[in-house]
Amino acid sequence: MNAYVIIVSIVCVTIVGIVSIFAMLAYLKEKAILKYKNNFKDSNSEISITVDDDKNDHSKN
Repeated sequence: MNAYVIIVSIVCVTIVGIVSIFAMLAYLKEKAILKYKNNFKDSNSEISITVDDDKNDHSKN
């Protein structure tokens, strides 16, 4: 009976530990996403992409 209680307590502590690790990872991921969104919203920089219509003479298109 005593060994059974010890095994059950070890299993419960292990499960709680694993769940808490995943909960912390999810919390930190959500915090990082919100931080990224806030930084992107506050920034005034723009990204421009230019495309040249000139074809390269060495390309085989």
